Amino acid sequence: MGDELVTQSDDYSFSRFAQLGFFREENARLVAMAGLRPGQQVVDLACGPGEVSKLILDKVRGAHESLVIGVDMSSQALQQARQEFANVRDAVVRFVQARAEDLSGTIKQRVDAVVFCNAIHLMPDKEQVLQEINGTLKPGGTFAFNSTFYNGSQLPETDSFYRRWMMRALRILRSEYSMMPDREKVMARQQLTPNEYKELLSRNGFLIANEHVQTIDVPIEGWLYISTFSDFVQGALPGVPIETGSKVLRKAIHQTFADMNLTFVQRNWLEIVATRT
Repeated sequence: MGDELVTQSDDYSFSRFAQLGFFREENARLVAMAGLRPGQQVVDLACGPGEVSKLILDKVRGAHESLVIGVDMSSQALQQARQEFANVRDAVVRFVQARAEDLSGTIKQRVDAVVFCNAIHLMPDKEQVLQEINGTLKPGGTFAFNSTFYNGSQLPETDSFYRRWMMRALRILRSEYSMMPDREKVMARQQLTPNEYKELLSRNGFLIANEHVQTIDVPIEGWLYISTFSDFVQGALPGVPIETGSKVLRKAIHQTFADMNLTFVQRNWLEIVATRT
């Protein structure tokens, strides 16, 4: 198991990771924290193929006003999402191709909630994105997001795992590809602390309603899929071509799990629910 998880360049995204059970449970926990109700209008930002949209729909369906709007940059992911929701009859679900930075100009009506699962860390200008989300929400509306790429996601007791993994990856990269990564970090790896996120929210018109850190046991399948995610590859091995970096990281993760006799590695997810003032 491993290399067969990725078969073509279109798979270098986060959509396949979203299929894993522990990640679905994490997103279901965030959607539950958001307190969504039937009849609400909710945006699923960075919706991908619609896995979180399904969780949102289960909370809001059953009322005439219920509306779920999935927003994503990927036309391929949106096409898949539209197929998944083709038979929904008890709520309106629609999907829109747009950037998070253009949200308020794309979603014309004010909505009750915006859910943003495991993608806020990818935004180069988080200030602008939060302003766009603020402009999309009704007063008192809910903004819920989570992330496992923040300053605090890595447990201290897992440091030896990450060191071993990266050392293995560098050896493989050097010996099999005669390459070494650049030194500069990409934006996806410049991670904020929970306090920095809360300060960012406060500056942009939000009050924290709920904050939680969830520790999750991530099995090897999770690390293999993470290693196909282009932003993670770029962060771990800057300057290395994505396909090469992904192969190296996946080979190294197999070796590291075997060397350390691991069945999972724990990682923290930050979960925050805020309200628009």
